[in-house]
Amino acid sequence: MQTKFLKPNNPLLRKVAKEVHRHQINSPQIKKIAEVMLKIIQKEQKLHNRGAGLAATQIGILKRIILVDVTANKKGTGGNLRIYINPKIIWQSKRLGEWYEGCYSTGKVCGIVSRPTSIRIKAFTLQPERLQAKLVEEKWSGYAARIFQHEIDHLDGKVFIEHIKNPDKLHWVEKEEFPLYRNKEAWRNWPKKAAFNVLK
Repeated sequence: MQTKFLKPNNPLLRKVAKEVHRHQINSPQIKKIAEVMLKIIQKEQKLHNRGAGLAATQIGILKRIILVDVTANKKGTGGNLRIYINPKIIWQSKRLGEWYEGCYSTGKVCGIVSRPTSIRIKAFTLQPERLQAKLVEEKWSGYAARIFQHEIDHLDGKVFIEHIKNPDKLHWVEKEEFPLYRNKEAWRNWPKKAAFNVLK
C-alpha cells in the first residue's frame, strides 16, 4: 500500500474516488487504509507541526476516505484526528470567508481561497481508538469547515487552485518561506505569484 504522498501532476489526483460500499466500511482493508493515513499525518504533525487533513486520493487510494484534525486552528495542528468515510456536504452557509491554503498535492503552490464558513456533513466515522464505524451528521465552522471542504474536493479530483480566479491570489512559496508566508497574514500580499497552469 502506498504510504507516501503522490507528487503534484500525478494523474490519480484528478480522478474521482469511489464510495466505500456499506458492507466494506468495517472491513480489515478499510481499517488498514485508515491506520496508514493516521500514521502519515501523525508523523507530519510530530516532525513538522503540519497536517490538518488528508484524503486517501493523495496517497493513491481512490476511495472516499478523508482524515481531518477537527481541532486544528489557523496557527497549527490540534491533534484530534478523525477518519471519515463517504463524507458528503449536505448544507453550507451562504457566508464566505477567505484564508490561505497549501497542499501536499500542489507542492510549493499556495493561495487564497474563498469558502463557506460553516457546513454540515454526513459520513461514517472511524474513531482511531477503536476503528469502528458510526454514521454521523456534524456541523463544523471556521477552520475545520475549510479542512473538510478541501479534503472532499480531493475525493472529487479537485485541488484548491480551481477555486481561485484572481491571479494575485495564487502564490509560489518555497519551503523555507512558509513560516513567513503564514505569519501575521503575510499571504494577503505575497509578492511571488504562481501560474494557473503550474500543475498541468
